Amino acid sequence: MSALDIAKIDLVIANKVLARLGAVDAYGHVSVRHPTESSRFLLARSRAPELVDLDDIMQFELDGTVVGPDNRPPYLERFIHGAVFEARPDVHAVVHGHPRVLLPFTVTDLEMRPLFLTADEFGAHVPRWDIRDRFGDTNLLIVDMDQGRDLAHALGQERALLIRGHGFVGAGRSAVQLIRMCKALLDNATLQLEAMRFGPLKELTPGEIAARHNSLNNDDAPSLMRGFEYEAMAAGCRSLFEQRVALKARA
Repeated sequence: MSALDIAKIDLVIANKVLARLGAVDAYGHVSVRHPTESSRFLLARSRAPELVDLDDIMQFELDGTVVGPDNRPPYLERFIHGAVFEARPDVHAVVHGHPRVLLPFTVTDLEMRPLFLTADEFGAHVPRWDIRDRFGDTNLLIVDMDQGRDLAHALGQERALLIRGHGFVGAGRSAVQLIRMCKALLDNATLQLEAMRFGPLKELTPGEIAARHNSLNNDDAPSLMRGFEYEAMAAGCRSLFEQRVALKARA
């Protein structure tokens, strides 16, 4: 059970950390792939991420079907998570949120450009997706697998996707890496919108992005775990983080 227990702890911490960072609001949501059943994922019941606790976590099949006799209301947009996990075996954590700093990039031709030290976490290209292109006039929510799969197709092999007039989706190799990626994306967006006032932008080169990818790809490395511990503590998750450390030591 330790792998599943650790996955649940990581999911709760990610919910609370991403809420503190502003990546998710009351209507965002975060998931992780089931650690031993790759055709399932873990996602909280329909609840504001900042309030999510261990008891709130539900299990789903990749098509969004609830596993077991759990009658609690799920998130309407759980199909985002199922579709991304279905399309990307390398992805083990997904987030959908509506941070205001990203919205200008969703409704204009302004491209996200990797400027900041940690921009390697989301890479050189952040694609866009517009639900209207295929599904016409909707309420802008992703509420079935057809819509989710279309979104996942637009994400492709990237780590982040901007959704027109709505928000973003992030895909990480772990909950730990997903937190870093989201923080990098928000920091980079803020920097870009500020720096554009002063002249041409100087972005990271492909070589710089690759060099950082190669040196920062082990989420259990002390230097990266330091950041995860810091964010967990700042989000009030000391007890959960200590439980995680104890479970890891016994694994």
